[in-house]
Amino acid sequence: MTSVAELIQRDGLIVVCGSGGVGKTSISAALGVLAATQTEKRVLVLTVDPAKRLANALGLREFGNVEVQITSELFKTSKTKLRGSLSAAMIDTKASWDDLISRHAPDEATRNSVLQNSLYKNLTERFVHSHDYIAVERLYQAHSSGAYDLIIVDTPPSRNALTILDAPKRMQDFFSSRLLKLLTANSQWQLLTLAAKPFYEIADRLLGKGLLRDVAEFFTLFRTMETGFVERAKKVEALLHDSKTSFAIVTTLEDAPLSEAEFLSVALKERKFTTHLAIANRIIPKELQGEVLIEQADVLNNARQNTEFISELTEVLLSKDKSSDTSSNTSSEIDEANLLKLLTQTLETIQNYAQETTKISEMQSALLGRVAGFADNFTVAPMLESDIADINGLITLGKNLNIV
Repeated sequence: MTSVAELIQRDGLIVVCGSGGVGKTSISAALGVLAATQTEKRVLVLTVDPAKRLANALGLREFGNVEVQITSELFKTSKTKLRGSLSAAMIDTKASWDDLISRHAPDEATRNSVLQNSLYKNLTERFVHSHDYIAVERLYQAHSSGAYDLIIVDTPPSRNALTILDAPKRMQDFFSSRLLKLLTANSQWQLLTLAAKPFYEIADRLLGKGLLRDVAEFFTLFRTMETGFVERAKKVEALLHDSKTSFAIVTTLEDAPLSEAEFLSVALKERKFTTHLAIANRIIPKELQGEVLIEQADVLNNARQNTEFISELTEVLLSKDKSSDTSSNTSSEIDEANLLKLLTQTLETIQNYAQETTKISEMQSALLGRVAGFADNFTVAPMLESDIADINGLITLGKNLNIV
């Protein structure tokens, strides 16, 4: 049985997956805070989701490709303090690609030619799939640096997360593809240049001057880095399959997110990744479930029928009302009739809410069985009173990740 407590005690990676809107970013940040406050580990929360939600969840204005360490100052309003260290970063696709090219280029001239190539600039700045490989590459870089004991990865929604996990294999396949061989065959490009000069002139007018030549130059230069890229991609793929890498699937107990979680679980198994834990988020807390509210309603109903209690409560409220407004000459509207009316309205509200939460609780209990169907181990995170806006909210969420 793998619990949240056991996950954060391990060194390695925790990859947090799930459909959009289920709270992956909050869960990822909460796990990071929990690990850094419950252990002495050096923890990094890394988001490979291009959205900037993680910065908000951690109370930061912004952060980028370089890790930002969360200082103890952020915890000054909390009783919980850091025992280890906590850092956060997100992927800057362009900066990460530039760094990768600089590392693998065989010489300075090749590096400069690639970085200045117009196709390269367009691919890294505008082409969304250029983010996929660089995301796992950045993850591998952070892991191999040795600066962190535990890295928690906040991924994009399910299907996008899978494209990121598949990126190392696609990179290896690309370098062995016939397309790359065709694009980088000098003799063929020279032949095309001579035989298809009219075509080039038309292409230059339609696509921009020199675009096809930039394509040929880029892929020719890119292929000189084949050995470094392929070896790196293999290491990244091995890291994702390492026994120290854990996958956690986050879902809410609604049909659409649950169906996506089930799909994701199957897809991870097909790729030979292990789902160590599922987290059912935004569960109705026990204190707001129907049975508890019905008990409260019974207490309130008994109080409403106790005339002696009503009289005493009316006198107490009247005395407080007079002491808090000595300047007013108007008589108070508080009397036994009004108090009984207020208690009756409150009782009806609680009873109605109890009926609704009972229905939701029954539905969630049934859907929780579906979570157990695709995850041997799962935990729940209760719905909080308000949205997470600061570190205290993350601390509360982390502490409430209780094993079922």
